[in-house]
Amino acid sequence: MNNFKVDILAFGAHPDDVECAAAGVLLKHISLGKKVAIIDMTQGEMGTYGTKEIRHQETLKASEILGVSFREQLYMPDGGLENTEENKLKVIRMIRKYQPEIILSNAVEDRHPDHAMAAKIVNDASFVSGLIKKETTYNDVLQEPWRPKVVYNYIQDYFIPPNFVIDISKEMETKMEAIKAFSSQFVTPKTNEPSGIMGLLDQIKSTNSILGRQINAKYAEGFTVNRYIGVQNFFNLY
Repeated sequence: MNNFKVDILAFGAHPDDVECAAAGVLLKHISLGKKVAIIDMTQGEMGTYGTKEIRHQETLKASEILGVSFREQLYMPDGGLENTEENKLKVIRMIRKYQPEIILSNAVEDRHPDHAMAAKIVNDASFVSGLIKKETTYNDVLQEPWRPKVVYNYIQDYFIPPNFVIDISKEMETKMEAIKAFSSQFVTPKTNEPSGIMGLLDQIKSTNSILGRQINAKYAEGFTVNRYIGVQNFFNLY
């Protein structure tokens, strides 16, 4: 029995990527009894505000608010993500450890180059993770191959037309609490005044509001897919 197995494994290039773009969906599924884990690929050490130590503490607080079962750090270089064999192996080990049915990852195109690169790394690793002849070990134990059923990419700074959206109206307040757990990102250290990034909070709410409108919901989070979705009949689509 795998004590680490989760239903959803969410990857973020930086601490707070998952909170900003997909916390509502994670909260919804946790409330439905699903197990969730988050993997931060970098420590966000190149960010203008905060330090990697501070951001680590903020990550712990955000994780508690969300109620995720596990969270891990891969220590890849912030601002320098590359789709290397080493980085793919790090992701494959996490996929095989947690054996998710669904993987969430960064936007396929975005203002920060790490976001699109993270999406590429995770997508490639998700496929290779299912190959029997690709061997990896975790704690010196040979891992079993595992491939998730789907990989969904969340929407971040750039407004990418979603392939589907999920109503997060009931989860929006708690989502914002989880985002605000990363307080160093919203306050200038020397003056303790709101930083220029404060506008991000309004942008997130606005984006979620726009995505929600099309399904008559107050707020929604949107996702894109890298292959079309199959359903049993038309009535599964609404």
